[in-house]
Amino acid sequence: MPLDPQIRSMLDALQAARTDPPAPVTLEESRAIYRKQYLDMSRGPDGGVVQETIALPGAAAGVTITLYRPATSGQALPLILYLHGGGFVLGDAQAYSKQSARIAESCGAIVGFLDYRLAPEHPFPAALDDTLAATRWLADNAPRLGADTDRFGLMGDSAGGNLAIRAMIEVRPQTLFRAVTLLYPVTDFRPYCSLAPHSASDEDYRTGYYLERPAMEYFGRAYLAGNLERSADPRVSPLAESDLGGLPPVAIYGGEYDLLWDQGRAFAKRLKAAGANVAYRCFDGLIHNFMQQAGLSEASDRAFRIVCAEMRAALGQAAGVS
Repeated sequence: MPLDPQIRSMLDALQAARTDPPAPVTLEESRAIYRKQYLDMSRGPDGGVVQETIALPGAAAGVTITLYRPATSGQALPLILYLHGGGFVLGDAQAYSKQSARIAESCGAIVGFLDYRLAPEHPFPAALDDTLAATRWLADNAPRLGADTDRFGLMGDSAGGNLAIRAMIEVRPQTLFRAVTLLYPVTDFRPYCSLAPHSASDEDYRTGYYLERPAMEYFGRAYLAGNLERSADPRVSPLAESDLGGLPPVAIYGGEYDLLWDQGRAFAKRLKAAGANVAYRCFDGLIHNFMQQAGLSEASDRAFRIVCAEMRAALGQAAGVS
């Protein structure tokens, strides 16, 4: 299917704004650009969502969880831990604030957005350690938060999808999660660290489709503090994990024009071979980070609604989206 016209216009505008050679930017400037783009492209909730940010008990200094709660609910709600993308280098609660609030409203759930530590200041396994700390804390404190412990879900996009995969593997004996949603997840860093061949989507969408291969190579170096051989660690590259049995139901979503398209599909096949309850869906005409782009693309907005409706159903809520 052709690239969505509204996405095409956005990509053309980004390309037109580029300079040759690229203008140098600092890490903080890159984070500010990412934050502004994410907010500008996102769509917020239609109704009221209550927001509260707390320091994550037991975690490293500065690690926070922002809780988003539908304002009209007076009953125990499902709980979703959300893990953000940005290559382990970019992204924060402010960037994702509109999207997080809308997910809470659309899923009829309390969303806990984790602001984990970022690389290169805090390389692997800092983000994973924060993820596991947040998982344990939310599971232990769900009733106090007004959440239903039996309806604990997990969502992660891109690098956050990578963290989500490891979290569900690490807590497998406790069967904490009822459902897991992986959005265009990074499942294998080895190709970007010269330890494995590139896939077809790596080649087809190397540049010009928002997430680009040079960026993935940079993210790998930053996250692994230059020790690229660590990309073979299953905690970094879930496709290298030998045991994927006994996991909760998983839904994986990709975009047709995404560099990571093949990675999501390959991981879905591995889960299916291990006997997992897994569903894979590729949205035609869309690119990486389509959840972010719901504010500028009608096709992305439809995908957003589908993702949330299916997560809502998986957590035992009645159908309905915003």
